[in-house]
Amino acid sequence: MEDLAKTRSLLDQLNVGIIQYLGKKNGISKVDLDQRPPADRHAVLMWEQRNTCFLPEDLKNFYLTTDGYKLTWCVKMDNGPIPLGKLHINRLSQLTRIGGSIAPSHVNPTLADLEGDSDTEDQASGLEKPTFDNRCKVFELDPCDGYGRVCLVFKESKTGGNEPKVEIWFLDRALRWHFLTDSFIAYYRLLLMHLGLPQWQYRLNDKGLSQQALQWFNMYAPTRLELDQESLCEAHSIPSVSKSGSVLDISKVFKGKTDKKKPAASQPNAANAKKKPVITSAKSQQVTNTRMSASSSQISNKSSK
Repeated sequence: MEDLAKTRSLLDQLNVGIIQYLGKKNGISKVDLDQRPPADRHAVLMWEQRNTCFLPEDLKNFYLTTDGYKLTWCVKMDNGPIPLGKLHINRLSQLTRIGGSIAPSHVNPTLADLEGDSDTEDQASGLEKPTFDNRCKVFELDPCDGYGRVCLVFKESKTGGNEPKVEIWFLDRALRWHFLTDSFIAYYRLLLMHLGLPQWQYRLNDKGLSQQALQWFNMYAPTRLELDQESLCEAHSIPSVSKSGSVLDISKVFKGKTDKKKPAASQPNAANAKKKPVITSAKSQQVTNTRMSASSSQISNKSSK
């Protein structure tokens, strides 16, 4: 019981109040955290021996606090809540290597044979992109529900040192690499700040969000959307023009059917405004003048009588 209470206390510190924050958001429901026990220290050592590389200290401490991470939340709809946000980090046993595990041949092609991005340098960061050959070891941190993969990348040191360089990259469905952060703790902060919204990793590169994902951001993280846009423009040296679109008013989106619209406020000078004359055709004007002259003649005849 004492270990479980300690684990919950550490998880509360890791969450930095995100559960309470989401619980106060209009339209959000079913905020659920999968509470997991710490990974066994022996399992961590076995992983390092099996993959012949050392986990970075921040990631190792994370696994010794909780074996992976999963926080989900839903939005309220007419037919019930639907899943939307998902903050996910693989368990230690799911931190598996991508590519490079099978000797390449014409029978067993590897991901190195399928790499479609000929540019070896990331434009935004200026860093060399990962590869699926022996120069890099790539491990999956998050499968991202199929729209890409967040990867822990060990790069071979070019300075002759024994310690490889560790970075966090996003691999999209077209096998294009996008740099995220240079440490796990920095990536974990990004994960929390983006609330686990769908496709949030695309917001940090020049590919951009889909229209549907963009609308969810406008509803639940408009400030984050603007900050990401500024960072993206700075990284690519382009003018800071907002691409987020109009920000949605959540109170109106979730407005009940019985709510009545407020009457439009009258303008202060509306009463004194002069009405514009109605423009009529020459023919109609002639008919009107004829009728008016006929009416005048009738009135004069009656008065003469």
